[in-house]
Amino acid sequence: MDMVIRCLTGVSAAIVLAACGNAEPEFQNVLFDAGGDVVSLGVTSDNDRLHATWVELKDDTAIAYHATSDNGGLDWSDPVAIETGHPPPDRVHRSNDLRIAAAGNRLLVVWQTSGDGFAGSGPMVMARSNDGGKQWEPTTTPVKGDGTGSHGFFALSRAPNNVFHIAWLDSRDGQQGVHHATSIDGGQSWSDVTTPRDTTCQCCWNSLAHAGDETMVLYRGIEPRDMAVAVTGAGDAGWRGHSRVGQFDWYVDGCPHVGGGLATDNDGLLHALVWTGDDNHTGLYHLHRNHRGEWSTPERLGRPSARAADLTATPNSGLLAAWDHGTADHSIGVARYHNGTWSTTFTLGRNAHRPRFPLVTAAGDAIQVFWTEDREDGTRTWRITRLPPP
Repeated sequence: MDMVIRCLTGVSAAIVLAACGNAEPEFQNVLFDAGGDVVSLGVTSDNDRLHATWVELKDDTAIAYHATSDNGGLDWSDPVAIETGHPPPDRVHRSNDLRIAAAGNRLLVVWQTSGDGFAGSGPMVMARSNDGGKQWEPTTTPVKGDGTGSHGFFALSRAPNNVFHIAWLDSRDGQQGVHHATSIDGGQSWSDVTTPRDTTCQCCWNSLAHAGDETMVLYRGIEPRDMAVAVTGAGDAGWRGHSRVGQFDWYVDGCPHVGGGLATDNDGLLHALVWTGDDNHTGLYHLHRNHRGEWSTPERLGRPSARAADLTATPNSGLLAAWDHGTADHSIGVARYHNGTWSTTFTLGRNAHRPRFPLVTAAGDAIQVFWTEDREDGTRTWRITRLPPP
């Protein structure tokens, strides 16, 4: 695929991570030159290739795009519009993003459309590509014809065995709950829908992770509004676990519109980033689960204002976490985790206008942090910062 310059490269900067005791090499950040107002962003990595998909509003028309990078995000292919005849993205925003997953040249994208659901929300649609994103076609979804009118707040992933997994929220049982399905053929067909939890918070995004033959989904409960993890594996008839990730006992009548991050490290240990609005604990926390299924004591990351977060495993058996500071401080906080210790937080996006909702990936020998930010005219675009290897 021909590579074109669709970005404005920012200045490099040196990061000193005090906890690591040494200065790291310079990093680079790239501002993507989107043609419209970017209202949603989804990213993934597959070996050395990065995939970005996003929704632009142009003259009140929403269009989804896809592009790739083979050098860690420094250069991007010419964007391809994902136009399949499906209804366009609607009700998509940075807490209800479109999502993408990749297995080699097999790509799958999901977004929400308008419909008869709450506040005009509608069903999911999917598009797939078998040639790395050069061409796209419509494909079926796991909820086709099931009578549910609205699906959103997706998690989409590719397990180590190249099976695609999707988790989402809908109210098929009269109350919003989290549901799950799998595809072994790149999204051409889907398994029966299972329900990890039939009663959840109404509109917080979900996260998926995989370790061995196990799949884990992170969702927000309703009473209390703490986050929880459900697990299923080979031979399981359904979902088990439902363990709360941090016993914050946060009871509130309303949805906070904040999900979490979930990742497994190279040793198969499960890690989670969760946010709580409980008055005594407000903020972002990291926890990990041991092999007995017990969660560690919550460890705060960032300031109390830290909020929307993402988490990924890094090539050195560590983790990278990124979050935004909300309206209290327009910047992105980032920290590395290695040998059981978090580095000192460093800050990205100091010169950006309202950087929000970071997403993290690891491709090749580098790690990437994506976010959306405002331009001077009030529209939005996306930026990627390429961090050096640990």
